[in-house]
Parts: sequence; structure tokens; C-alpha cells
Amino acid sequence: MLEELSCTCEHCDQSLESDRLILSMRTEDGTRRAYECDCGAVTITIVSDDGAEIGRPANR
Repeated sequence: MLEELSCTCEHCDQSLESDRLILSMRTEDGTRRAYECDCGAVTITIVSDDGAEIGRPANR
């Protein structure tokens, strides 16, 4: 299941690559990354120390 995770826009399902990365912040719980899609939506991902990435849309 985890191998099927991808970084995609929650609004339009477009793939979010590193060129869409607008902010990265490291905390004790992992790294938060904010990606802005061409459609204007912002998606936040959290990468834990074990490498699992979980995406969730940001309220905009």
C-alpha cells in the first residue's frame, strides 16, 4: 500500500514534482513540504523519519 503513495494535488489530481515545492520545514515529527499546483491548490505532505509520505490538502 505505501509503495502506491504519490504526491498529487488533492484538487485536480495533477502530479506534484519538486519544481512545485514552495516550502519545506523539518520538525521532530518529520519534514513538512508544501506544494502549489498550477490550479492554485496547496498540498501539504509529511515525510516521517522512516520515509513514509502522507499528503493532505491545505485550506486555502
